[in-house]
Amino acid sequence: MFLYVSFTKADWQPQVSGTSENLYSVYFINQNTGWVVGFNGKILYTSNGGINWNAQSSGTTQTLFNVDFVSASTGFICGSLNTSLKTTNGGLNWSSLGVVNMTSINDIDFADANTGYVCGADGDISRTTNGGANWTKFDVSTTDFFVIKTLAPPLVYVCGISGTIYWTTNSGANWVQQTTGSNNYISAIGFAPPHIGYFTTLGLTEQVYKSTNDGTNWIEVTSPGNTAGLNDLAVVTNTIVYGVGPSGVIRRTTNGGTSWETQPSGDNITFLRGIFMVDSSLGYVVGNNGRILKTVNGGIGIQQISSSVPNGFTLKQNYPNPFNPVTHIEFSIPKSGNVKLKIYDVSGKVAAVPVNQNLSIGTYKIDFDASQLASGVYFYSILSGDFTLTKRMILVK
Repeated sequence: MFLYVSFTKADWQPQVSGTSENLYSVYFINQNTGWVVGFNGKILYTSNGGINWNAQSSGTTQTLFNVDFVSASTGFICGSLNTSLKTTNGGLNWSSLGVVNMTSINDIDFADANTGYVCGADGDISRTTNGGANWTKFDVSTTDFFVIKTLAPPLVYVCGISGTIYWTTNSGANWVQQTTGSNNYISAIGFAPPHIGYFTTLGLTEQVYKSTNDGTNWIEVTSPGNTAGLNDLAVVTNTIVYGVGPSGVIRRTTNGGTSWETQPSGDNITFLRGIFMVDSSLGYVVGNNGRILKTVNGGIGIQQISSSVPNGFTLKQNYPNPFNPVTHIEFSIPKSGNVKLKIYDVSGKVAAVPVNQNLSIGTYKIDFDASQLASGVYFYSILSGDFTLTKRMILVK
């Protein structure tokens, strides 16, 4: 009897946050050190990659919308009712920035310890060049702004309702509106050098727009899905982008938005609000009810596509081949046990081990992400007990 099943190992693993408050934003300064902020003034800190999360005192009960660090010691937070906070000792102490002449602060982004921007309602934008001690206000429009992104000053983008994006190329002396083609609320924007940008919206469907010329032109890419939109984006490279949204939605594209995959979050209820990718493999997602998820393999899981007993060990040729940067590898095992899938370079050095776990009888498929590897010829081997089988593949970037 042939039985076809399909399950995916959840490669976004839940972390113990120690809180049930809704979490809004996450930022990591390196692979071990990060902060999460959320409802009721909640700040969480980890120094060991999320193994432990410790509360830091914010001194406020306001909802904290966004967190941004420029070093392991210096960071900034914005929140409701004009809340703005700064730390110079890694969050041991937080003090008010005292942003003036703004009715609300919806987002905050610093290029370095001195130069930063905030945006809010009624088209307000303010800039500091001395770490928040003093602010200069720009009255750009009457549109409510919710997202601001500082690339390398003097280049700054600000986004809001009705698909609105303004940008400045001279540190705010002049702001020019861009034509986006969207009428929805822009919830996130991100860029990859030299000129590639993406933004996403909240509305009736999931919309992602892409620019290849710093936003001079924006074109909608293939829709990631059919939820009411995405809350945040993580632009990892020119072609690799992640998005998160309601009902535990995690999307990823590896081809610049031509197609999207849905990654299992292990939670089809939680409203996911923020994502931060340290690199193409290591990332964190936060959401309602204290939810924190972590991946160490880009969220790419191993999928069992059949539980029927195969005639023997098999290892199929990867596809596509050549590939860039993701390829699919399929193998079958006739008996349960520990299975390893190893990737070797031409010198025989192990470059990656995407599978190392106990598997039951059946046929499996895995997506291997080679973003961190250089172009060239590689070999991949399946190892289980005394059995080994090897094939060749080519990475072309």
